[in-house]
Amino acid sequence: MARKKEIDKDRILDAADAVILESGGRFFTLDAVAERAGISKGGLVYSFPTKDALVAAALEREMSRFSTAVRARAESDGGDSRRQLLAHVEQALAENDSLSRQAAFLMVALVHAPDMVGPARTFYSHLFKQFEPDTLRGREIRQAVLAMEGLFLLRGLGFVDVQAEEWESVLKHACETIIGNY
Repeated sequence: MARKKEIDKDRILDAADAVILESGGRFFTLDAVAERAGISKGGLVYSFPTKDALVAAALEREMSRFSTAVRARAESDGGDSRRQLLAHVEQALAENDSLSRQAAFLMVALVHAPDMVGPARTFYSHLFKQFEPDTLRGREIRQAVLAMEGLFLLRGLGFVDVQAEEWESVLKHACETIIGNY
């Protein structure tokens, strides 16, 4: 009796990441991902029935990776709300450009599928609970976080050409705003 082949979902997600990074998302198709993963399209669809499901899984994995890195940074220094916000900005500073583009593409790819954006909503809900938007200080922090996240999406999607120095400047300003308002 032949042994049933098992499909490695991480290998598929790695292939999806590679297709996104290599093409900027322009050639992100199930066929391209299956080919890159070295499996049939049927094998891919068995694991991820739709392109949305594949994108959602890739986004969830990326957000989990980022959140784990942020938690590790935050816990090394107390883990309070201030530290969590700073860890978020510090991790964003540490990320390379291709990871930012990949994450931005994944987020935007799911805009048309509101039932699939749960992980992103949870991620941002947690981020925005780290400050009090009803206070002047909280509003200052919110503006800095929104500037950072907005530039992240604009830069990641290629809508604006942001040099590394400008990106770092926005993130450093966010750090200074958080430190100055906590």
